[in-house]
Amino acid sequence: MSQVSSESEYQFQSVILSIPEKDIEIDISQTIMELTLFESVNIPYITGNMVCVDTQFAFEELRMNGTERLKLSIVASEYDYTFEKNFIITRTIGKTKMNESGYGYNFYIAEEIFFLDVLKKVSNAYQGTPSQIIQSVLSSEFDKELDLIGKPSAQSAFTYISPFISPLTVIETIRKRTSDRNGYPFFVYATLKEDSVRMKCLSDMIETDPINRIPFTFSNAQNYNPDRKKQLTNIEFMKDIGTNDTVEMLMKGAVQNQYNVLNLSTNRRNKNNRFNITEVIDAKDDSIYNKDLKIREKTLDQYDPNVIYRIANHTTIDELGYHDERDLEMHMNKMKSSSLHTALDKKKINIVLPGVLNFYEDTVFVGEQIMINLPRGGNDLDKVTSGPFVVLEVKHKFSENKYSQAMTCSKLTNSTDKTLAVGPTGYTNI
Repeated sequence: MSQVSSESEYQFQSVILSIPEKDIEIDISQTIMELTLFESVNIPYITGNMVCVDTQFAFEELRMNGTERLKLSIVASEYDYTFEKNFIITRTIGKTKMNESGYGYNFYIAEEIFFLDVLKKVSNAYQGTPSQIIQSVLSSEFDKELDLIGKPSAQSAFTYISPFISPLTVIETIRKRTSDRNGYPFFVYATLKEDSVRMKCLSDMIETDPINRIPFTFSNAQNYNPDRKKQLTNIEFMKDIGTNDTVEMLMKGAVQNQYNVLNLSTNRRNKNNRFNITEVIDAKDDSIYNKDLKIREKTLDQYDPNVIYRIANHTTIDELGYHDERDLEMHMNKMKSSSLHTALDKKKINIVLPGVLNFYEDTVFVGEQIMINLPRGGNDLDKVTSGPFVVLEVKHKFSENKYSQAMTCSKLTNSTDKTLAVGPTGYTNI
């Protein structure tokens, strides 16, 4: 069993495992060796892994079947912080015989919304803007609220009929259809600190100032700096995980595209049918894509590696369906949104920061922008890696008295100055 010392950065105040059907409720906090919780802009619930060592054979006697409830309470006395969240143990990932005295267990845990989504299938007609439809699904199926942060989507109200699919599939289907006026995609996601579900546009993420006024810096010297702020802002680990593959990005439509729409009702075609991502990622000379690259004397925006044809069939007075737009030119935003979403894979990094940063009340990292510095000797910075990054995922790890945050971050510019960072421009005549 694991006994957390008084010097720990956290304490499991209580971890109550309950099986209401059997009238069972026990505190398993002393069995936990490691707890990992995951936040991601791609899913509207929190998931995790919990590693336990059971020397009393309690889990064996419970005959766990993947539906046990878990009420988690973590405290950090130094920061007067308490975190509480409810989960369901949905799976036993592994069970290892330690010795004659017990077993080691690895459990997968998730918020109840995950389990409910497996149970439900929805056949319903929804009408409204994307955020209104998503709010309706969250409220009716999960008793959850939607927190729309920043600008609303550009899409007009439309009708969508769900064909016996799960509620979260409905939400993801609507999210994929959602963008701002310049084609930037929206994300629907959960955070550790809120019971509501967030909805936020990528443009709001990258136009908002980084949440850290002191840049997070990768420097071994900072680990031994007596200044506590220097220690807390030190990046303990950094790894580049981006694809950085222009050919793959071209094939996925993340660079140059041709998107053609014909409206059968009016016999009109869209005028602006060609789209290069550098026209939307307004990073001037700091674009992550080489604007000047020439292949056989032609730049990338003179080729058509990704060509799509779509047919629309409605008039301006028709009620809009899922695929419709009142302005034919706005159909291009479907491609822009997909391209920008894919472009987030080009320059991604993993970093590890001290977890205690999360103990501050208003700190939410996922879906926000942070500033990162990577020194290159002297006072110079690595221009390619340093600068503003959007946090896409956070892995909170509690193990051996230490709390750390591993973040997956993405960068859409080579700029080290946030004032030169990404800013949507779009097409002026849309």
